[in-house]
Amino acid sequence: MIPAARVDEASHPMLIINSDDFGRSESVNRAILKSFDAGLCSSTTLMATMPGFEEACSLAHDHGLREHIGLHIVLRDGSPLTDGLKKFPRFCDRDGRLALESSPPVFALDVSERRALAEEIRAQIARCRTNGIPLSHLDSHYHLHNLWPILGVVIAVALSEHVPYVRLARNWGPGITLRKRAYKAAVNRKLRRAGLSRTKYFGSIEDYIFRKEKRGSIEERSSFEVMIHPVFHDKGFVVDAGEDEPLENRIKAVDSFREAVSFNGTKYLRGVSTV
Repeated sequence: MIPAARVDEASHPMLIINSDDFGRSESVNRAILKSFDAGLCSSTTLMATMPGFEEACSLAHDHGLREHIGLHIVLRDGSPLTDGLKKFPRFCDRDGRLALESSPPVFALDVSERRALAEEIRAQIARCRTNGIPLSHLDSHYHLHNLWPILGVVIAVALSEHVPYVRLARNWGPGITLRKRAYKAAVNRKLRRAGLSRTKYFGSIEDYIFRKEKRGSIEERSSFEVMIHPVFHDKGFVVDAGEDEPLENRIKAVDSFREAVSFNGTKYLRGVSTV
């Protein structure tokens, strides 16, 4: 196999463009694959509990994406992989579906809840790895890993399962109050102290543009993970979910987007396996 092109981080700023929700559905899978092939993203995170999971794994193998995939931890929507989590109303509804909410805030978990949560996250990791996806990092659906007691469990599992990185909390962009900024800083400090942070900043395309406008070009000074959600528009082209403008047009506002890499520092080469 031909190795993936590796970027020298010492001489090049690191940009990661991550497509969330790989495995959510056949349509989302195809939109993400099209984004990779068009050079619009460099990384993705896989939903181990969703209907499109097996197809996503097959596409990953066929298109040389294995080393560019992390786990998108699912704690809301769909059903858990483990029965233990269904016993706790905080995590599942009466039908056994995942239903964790961020409001009201979750301040603490008891020992049984932490154990059941850890087992579920490990099961999601294991399902990916059993299907040949080694996992470059962790993030979560609805950013639920940012909840303080959830974060502690995610960090412990990441370290024990040797998953090298966990996504930061959004730390740049408009609309972040001082209170939220302080909380997000605490979350990110905890991730950095655990050795699990990969970039200095995390946010959407709009957040990246906002920082660029406030600080000038960030290309030479900072690393940034940009999050996108590729889906097909009714007219057939790929957009970031909720937008009408083609993703290709919007992503051009991100400096050197075609040089973006995955969490392991490799650049996706279309049609070339990275294993």
